[in-house]
Order: sequence, then structure tokens, then C-alpha cells
Amino acid sequence: MPNQTGSPQDYWASIRKRERKNGTVAYTVLCHLDGRQFPVTFDNSEAHAEAFKAAVKAHGIHRALKMHDLEPPRREASAAPTTVAQWCRHYIDHLTAAEDEYTIDCYERYLRMDIGTRPLGSIPLTKLTEEDIAAWVNTMASTPRVKTGRPPAPKSIANWHGFLSAALGAAVPKLIPANPAAGRKLPKRTAGARADVDIDGHQRRSLTEEEWEALYAAFSEAYKPMVQFMIFSGFRWGEVSSLKPGDVDRKTGEVRVRRAWKWSQKSGYHLGPPKTDTSRREVIIDKDILDTLDYSHEYLFTNARGTAVRYHKFRDIWDRAVAKAKPEDNPTPHCLRHTCGSWLLNSGEPMLAVSRLLGHKNIATTSDIYGHVDKKTRQALSNKMAKLLTPVTT
Repeated sequence: MPNQTGSPQDYWASIRKRERKNGTVAYTVLCHLDGRQFPVTFDNSEAHAEAFKAAVKAHGIHRALKMHDLEPPRREASAAPTTVAQWCRHYIDHLTAAEDEYTIDCYERYLRMDIGTRPLGSIPLTKLTEEDIAAWVNTMASTPRVKTGRPPAPKSIANWHGFLSAALGAAVPKLIPANPAAGRKLPKRTAGARADVDIDGHQRRSLTEEEWEALYAAFSEAYKPMVQFMIFSGFRWGEVSSLKPGDVDRKTGEVRVRRAWKWSQKSGYHLGPPKTDTSRREVIIDKDILDTLDYSHEYLFTNARGTAVRYHKFRDIWDRAVAKAKPEDNPTPHCLRHTCGSWLLNSGEPMLAVSRLLGHKNIATTSDIYGHVDKKTRQALSNKMAKLLTPVTT
């Protein structure tokens, strides 16, 4: 190995492949020169890019430029420092293929809506402090969202912060000495947030039996089996709409959750794994309900064309049924899942059993969402305290 002189950064290089709209492919070698990162692009020539990268790693950037007859870039009089938003952009662009499309879409949205347009995004990366992170979190927690008119759910803030922390962690130690977002405590409840919204931001709304009966009657016969299955199973929309006839064992009544519909800007609708590992589950469904289903198509629940039901189309049908049934607060389809969980807990079913039915990550999630309706536990505690406090008679 040749002796390396100069900064270790002079011997660092990586390649980024990018397909252009005109069909050509650019292979960009990212290097460091005089403490600044700069790109060297080779059009449609991966071999040249690999050779230049190897030269940088073996001989350093200065020697590699001379070996390939390349001129170093002219140093601008005052190069603007990399901002937080720019670094987050760099972080997303260099994610590996291990990240699924949905996750990358979420990161793009976080950067576009919650970092790039905020004061935090314009702060130079090297000047970012823990106080800046705290101010950003507090502002996000107290600012109503345009779409909902209320502050975001704690989990949303945790997602935004988690992405930012991961991006900043990737800058350590090359650009910053430590991650200013690491270890920050996040709000468990956002200021002004509604109590009827769960940790995912979904409406926490349980239908009454009368509301359910009126809503069920408002659906056409084609969609009644689907909504009845949804309230009975408590499945998430992406889970129920991706079920296939082979997922159902009609003899035992067992229904297996093995996939869920996802959506990304790149691929549109596509099948992926359920939300969490515990979402892969088996649930027993009443035989009478299973007997109402049509097993002749690729998917268990289909539209008029016999293909998978998409949420935006189903939502139109749902909204028409809600308008006809006239329940309070205009419930969403996700409310059928909350109704399932709430009714079971109110009937005295153990919270652990309900947690497993719903496929929650852990029982703490179930407790956070449904703790207020755990009737059996609350009654048992009341009875226990009454017994302990009953005066001893003589």
C-alpha cells in the first residue's frame, strides 16, 4: 500500500449512479478537495468512474486528477455552507436499496413539508444546536396542520424527528462532531391535540350499535360483506383490501394477514409486508361472515370490475353511506377498527387478546389507544379497592 500523505478525506470517494430523463446514465464520483466535497461525473461510463474512484483511494485526489487529465474545480470566493435541508437532501439521495419506496416517499415528504420550509432547514449544518432542535420540535407540536386544523399526533413528530436524527447521525464525524438531535425527549401529547385521535393520527372514534346498524344499511349489497368483515376483524385498510382467497381457511375460520397495500410516488400501489412484525397474524372469523364472501377472484374484496378495491374509490362509497346514515362527527373507515377494539374491551375481553387481534406492535400501543374503554380492568380495580376499604365488622 502506498504511503498516504495529506488529509484522510483526500483518499475518500464513492460513486452515485443517476438515470437522466433523456435515457443516459451519469456515474458521479463524489470526492473531497481541500476540505470541500465535489463531484466528478462520467457519462455512460461506469468503468471510467470506477477507475477514477480507485485512483483517488490509492493515490489521493490531487494525484488522481492529474492521472486522468482532469482539472480541479475552481474554488469560489465564498462557498455557501451546507444547510440542514441540503444535508437531508444528500442523505435521502444516498440511501441504499434496503429502504423501501414507501419509507423514501415519507422522507421526501418530511423534508419538503416539515424541514425544508421551516427555519430549521436554512441553518448551516455546522451551526445547528440542540436548542434549534428543541425550538423546531416545540413549534411543530403547537402548530395546527393545514389538512386537519389541529396539531400533529405525537407519533408524527417522532417520525419527523427520527428522520432528522438519522440524517444528522450520517454527518458525524465527517461534517459535525456530534448529533444534536440524539437523545431528545419528545412530547407524549401535543399542545391542543384532540383526545379522539390515536398515535397514528387516525380519528379515535367508536360507533354505537345504532350508528353501525344505520351505516351498514346505507351501503350497497356489493360492499356490505366488506364493511362487515372490517368491523368484525379490526383489520387495517391495507390488510383487508389485500386479502386473497388463499388466506382464508374456511374449515377452521382462520384468516391469515401476510401482506398489505402500500403506495409510493415511484411505483404507485404495490403489495408489501404488514405494518409491524406482530401485524403478521392469524385471526378467527365467524363462519357465517366468511360464507358471505366471494372467493372467485384474485382478491377477497373487489370492485365491480373484479379487481382490488382502492382506498380513494372506497372512500367515495363510504362518504355517501355516511351522508345517508348521518352518524355524528363523520367517521372514517378506520373507525371500524376502533369500533372493533372498543366493543371487545367494553364487553370484558382482556387487553392482551385485543392487542393481538389488532396486530399492535405491543400491548402499550393498545393501552395508549383504548385504555379509556378497558371496562373489565377498571371494574376489577374498583371492586378490589372496595373490598380492601370495607370496614371490618365485629
